[in-house]
Amino acid sequence: MKSVKGKVILIRLVSVLLMAFMVATTLSGAVFAGSDPLDTTQFNGKGATGEAQTSVTNIIGAIITIVQVIGVGVAVIMLTVLAIKYISAAPSEKAEIKKSVTIYVVGAIVLFSASALLGIVKNFATSNIK
Repeated sequence: MKSVKGKVILIRLVSVLLMAFMVATTLSGAVFAGSDPLDTTQFNGKGATGEAQTSVTNIIGAIITIVQVIGVGVAVIMLTVLAIKYISAAPSEKAEIKKSVTIYVVGAIVLFSASALLGIVKNFATSNIK
């Protein structure tokens, strides 16, 4: 019986730590979302871009940022829902929720990887396509 209680405590601890990590990751992404402090135009001799090009770049950057924020928000909400379900579930239902958590973790890894990739593409596009 003690091993079951220990597993429950461990799962709760891991859930809380995972949620804290996700919130910290979300907040740290917002902190570093500012403009690039390095002005690359001084190195390659290119001047300012045209208005149309700048507005298209800004619109695409805004769309990518919105997709990233929505994705991370959905991931945090899903984690919270799964944690509440797990905490309030009967012992017989916890096995089903554990399967959902495994699927969630894989999905969250894919989501955060895609979000990071979108950020890299956005930074590359704004700094190199002028």
